[in-house]
Amino acid sequence: MKPLSAKLILSALSFILIISPANADPLDSPCRQTGIPKILVQAIIKQESSGHPWAVNIGGRSYHPQNKKEALALIRKHNARSFDLGLMQVNSQWLRRFNLSPDLAIEPVFNVRLGIWILAQAILQHGFNWKAVGSYHSPSIKRQRQYAEKIARHLHKLKQEKQ
Repeated sequence: MKPLSAKLILSALSFILIISPANADPLDSPCRQTGIPKILVQAIIKQESSGHPWAVNIGGRSYHPQNKKEALALIRKHNARSFDLGLMQVNSQWLRRFNLSPDLAIEPVFNVRLGIWILAQAILQHGFNWKAVGSYHSPSIKRQRQYAEKIARHLHKLKQEKQ
């Protein structure tokens, strides 16, 4: 069986955005569809953006604009080739790869779905393990390990809070 193309998957993500109930938790459906535990995605969001929907990182510097308009203006102002945006801090290389605009990619529900899809691709490549989690963040083995340790700490805290 031929694997689905990334563009087809992203088109499906866009369609799902349209039909998803407005009051649904944006993590529920994509986590259920991919089999990725919701608490893992919550830990990644905590690490990446501290839950700030308009978070932007440019050149290693984090910004927390008040709204989408400010976030997009910040990206344009810096005219950076590489930046991360949204709840899951999706890197701009993914936007270029799939011809996505920052305007769409920063939308919280789309950003979460795209981030979960990226994580799912890492899991398909490496298995469901810490290497896959680290690969979500970086191709560098050293940075993958550091990132995975941070996610593990967030997971531990989230599990404690649920008890």
